[in-house]
Amino acid sequence: MKTFFEGICNLLTEENTETSLEIKKELEEFILTRDFNFSSNKGISNVSSEVVELLKMSRHSFAREIIEAEKWLQWRKTTIPASLIAEEVSDLFYVCPIIGIDTFTASDKFRLGLLYQKPNSYYPLHNHNAVETYAVIGGALGWTDGKEKKKLTVGDIIHHPSLLPHAFKTNQSGFVGLWHWSGDISPESYKVLE
Repeated sequence: MKTFFEGICNLLTEENTETSLEIKKELEEFILTRDFNFSSNKGISNVSSEVVELLKMSRHSFAREIIEAEKWLQWRKTTIPASLIAEEVSDLFYVCPIIGIDTFTASDKFRLGLLYQKPNSYYPLHNHNAVETYAVIGGALGWTDGKEKKKLTVGDIIHHPSLLPHAFKTNQSGFVGLWHWSGDISPESYKVLE
């Protein structure tokens, strides 16, 4: 599990922004204070197997570390309050929170985790107060802010300033990414726009 957290630190170093380096510092402090005797995952097992199958095809260096840590990772439905997100949207993806509330390491400044979006799905335009960054670890997706469109593949990083509308559309493979929020990290500002 230690190599998993070190892998996240490496990705944050590669991103090389003020925020990513602050998050890395918090995570490194966490690494120094843990013995890494976690209990096995009691999360959603079918999601774990879907994530592992997708990551086996990835050329990203962090994909292997996620696979090796999978038995400890706890995938769950969205961390967005149910009153703010329709079930048909929340059914499109799963998250594995790492930093934030009710996670491996608590933080009131940042949220960080993994996201798995199911194959052939569209996560509609939405926004939130938090500044957000995604790194694509496995699969591919179409990204849009409602005007510009981009195809994102393994190794790509996308940054969303606060309140920027954004949407994701996956192909037959789905998508696994590492994401982080900074600024106003309260999920209560989340809003689906279409």
